Amino acid sequence: MKNFKPLSAILFLLLISSCKSGVLPDKIGGYKVPQPTAKIVNFDIDSISLLDITLLFDIEIYNPYPVKLTLSKIESTFFVENKQFFKTSSDKFSIKAKDKETTRIFVNLKYLDIINIVKDYTNKDSLECVVDMLIVIPLPKSVSAIAEDLKFNFKLSKEIPAIKPEINIANFSVIKPSQKEIEAAIKNSANKNLNVNTITNMFGAILDGKNPAKVIDPSDLDLKLKVNFDVVLKNKTKAEMLFQDLNYDFKVNDSKLVDGYTKDIKNNQGESVIGINNDFSSKALGASILKAFNESKGNYSLAGYSMVKFPDKIKKTPIRINFNEKGTLSIK
Repeated sequence: MKNFKPLSAILFLLLISSCKSGVLPDKIGGYKVPQPTAKIVNFDIDSISLLDITLLFDIEIYNPYPVKLTLSKIESTFFVENKQFFKTSSDKFSIKAKDKETTRIFVNLKYLDIINIVKDYTNKDSLECVVDMLIVIPLPKSVSAIAEDLKFNFKLSKEIPAIKPEINIANFSVIKPSQKEIEAAIKNSANKNLNVNTITNMFGAILDGKNPAKVIDPSDLDLKLKVNFDVVLKNKTKAEMLFQDLNYDFKVNDSKLVDGYTKDIKNNQGESVIGINNDFSSKALGASILKAFNESKGNYSLAGYSMVKFPDKIKKTPIRINFNEKGTLSIK
């Protein structure tokens, strides 16, 4: 594109007086007028949680002028299944002189809000999300008498998954340590004169939900305890969700128990069972976790993420789903 050459003052005034349409012409007096451009170079799903979905827009704007454009307004109207969802507007943009910049915009949609406007939501596997977008680029003063700004309209469409998940923790159990394991922990502790049978009975009683007399504080030993449980996720819509793995951080009564990674997953229609097999140190057996064993129940929190494959019409590659769930669990 050729640079816009200054016209003589007289010619420029004549051209301004002749341009009444408010539209920036391609040429003025044989000179090519530099035209700013705007285009959507990417529109996709950024991330999903069990509560919401985040969309991203990459907007590329080219500024051909030797001055910075200090304002660019973007207005978007969102429709889900042909129902207007909400509007959003932003004017916090600037484009450097003679530069091309790509701006990424994130928009978060809450599934509960979507459920409230879409009839028969549970019978759907996906939803059509349509975005009407208006981008307004103001022009510098040198050409503002011809046209004050340029407007670009876009209509974007994207299929998003319809999910309504329910998560439960099932089959939670901790395997009682053997005498051999306790012997090894005692040898590595500061107090090597502890009675193995007494300590074995104490841990056995704790894990049975009893409240035995403490020979020692369980956290005084670094004894590895094996824990097993299942994360059961049921989806109450027809969306097919194929979980591939799970990165997790698991707490009981607000105290960290285990974290890790698993690919032990059984995907069935409408349900996924993610198996957790891990271990934790008896040093984690503080008052809050001991309370859960004593009561055979507790509050849990599950944070982390999983890569999930949806049908190709939604996305051809797996999407990251973030977890931050809380609930109650029963301890066997």
